Amino acid sequence: MTLRLNPNLTLAVVGSIGIGVAALVTAPQQLGTAFAFGGGLIGGAGIARDRARRSELKKDNAQRVTGIFSALYESNRGLVDPMQLALIADIPANQAHSFLAGLAENIGGQKIPTKGGNGVIFSFPHTSNALEELSTNAQNWAKAQTQQMAAELETQRRALQMAQLQNAAKLATPPASPQDLWTQTGQMPGQGL
Repeated sequence: MTLRLNPNLTLAVVGSIGIGVAALVTAPQQLGTAFAFGGGLIGGAGIARDRARRSELKKDNAQRVTGIFSALYESNRGLVDPMQLALIADIPANQAHSFLAGLAENIGGQKIPTKGGNGVIFSFPHTSNALEELSTNAQNWAKAQTQQMAAELETQRRALQMAQLQNAAKLATPPASPQDLWTQTGQMPGQGL
């Protein structure tokens, strides 16, 4: 952090010196009052600078926490551990937990208790999770369709094989001898029917 000259403090110091010199020249008996007034100006400038510094620190802290949250969110596909956030962002664990709890409440996240029961993990909606779910559903649907078609294909294949075997059995039967024809029809082969 760079050290910058506080313009309010500079004005307060210059103003205090000016008031002290003016009081010394015009009313020396009021010199203590003038310096008290100058001290108040310097103190007020210091307090204003401290508030501005704290505000900048809060803003920097908020930017750091949101940046780290975004990185954890993307790398863990929507799952964020408050302890991990606290350690990386260098904030107290209760502050990280409060941040995640508020965020989960606002955007529809969920608290997931850990197995040991000694903490929670927050799950936030993530686009890759939705895409994964859609892909899994599509793959399952395609497998079900493929299995159904494979079963129908197998049934058709067996029916075709059965028909081919029956056809082959008919063709493999030797033709009837003339003697067999005579006994079946009662006429001699070659005689007109």
